[in-house]
Amino acid sequence: MKKLLGIFISTAAFTFYSCSDDIESVDESSATEIAIEDASLETTSSELMEEIDEAADYATNFFESTGGKILNMLGFGGKRFGDCVTITEDEAAGTMTIDFGEEGCEGRDGRIRKGKIIITHEGERDVPGFKRTITLEDFSVDTIAVEGTRVLTYVSGTDTEKEYNATLTGGKLTFPDGTIATRESTRTRIASFDEEGEKTQVERFGTATGINREGLTYANDVDETTPILTLSACREEGTYAPVSGILTINIEGESEKVIDYGDGACDNLVTITQDGVSEEVEIDPKQRRKKRFRRRKS
Repeated sequence: MKKLLGIFISTAAFTFYSCSDDIESVDESSATEIAIEDASLETTSSELMEEIDEAADYATNFFESTGGKILNMLGFGGKRFGDCVTITEDEAAGTMTIDFGEEGCEGRDGRIRKGKIIITHEGERDVPGFKRTITLEDFSVDTIAVEGTRVLTYVSGTDTEKEYNATLTGGKLTFPDGTIATRESTRTRIASFDEEGEKTQVERFGTATGINREGLTYANDVDETTPILTLSACREEGTYAPVSGILTINIEGESEKVIDYGDGACDNLVTITQDGVSEEVEIDPKQRRKKRFRRRKS
């Protein structure tokens, strides 16, 4: 376990700003807290997309294994999503629907999901060019509403590793306090599986752009040489942050941030480097927060 450095820095380390055109809102907050929030938002956005991809994978696998029967069973829920979920197929429309209900369905991981995930397949599965399009209808995880269209195109692979080109358009997260974050992304997604076909890890690299909860535009980049890695074992334990990889964040009016997700440990610790200063902090993938303030460059 990586040693957590102090997140709550001393009063002397805070800088208090008077009212000026450079200040967007007034609240006591440090640059460290803002950096934590930026890293947390990226983790939340990526993790929710992985959640949706995983639900689509499980639904497709279980639907095929039952010969096209409607599913409302612990077999699917036993994977994480709860036995209150229903999966149906509309052959005429060529779609599959995962329905968590309007009141919500609590999974074995303790998360409450509402709404629908709608999946459309084009082509033959596990053949290059196979495409899966995922749309969302009134979908939410716990208190975060999720919107957008997700397209995964199969590139290549084996029984133990599969590579996809993954895009997100119209991505939008709405939080309980009414703040919104938007997202468009193009990334390579490489999933690894064990001998039983269970997913063990996912690597991702590529770019993402959007507007964060403060209303500022951002651009994120993950290089192929340092992909973001998430482990299924960590997610099953309730730790949703990646375990390794490096993310670069550029936000309107601010200097570049580099997020290092670590050395493989299942925790929410990351090292944030900005303006030559590095600090190890704990991020919050659930995105609970107070109102923040930023100081923008002139």
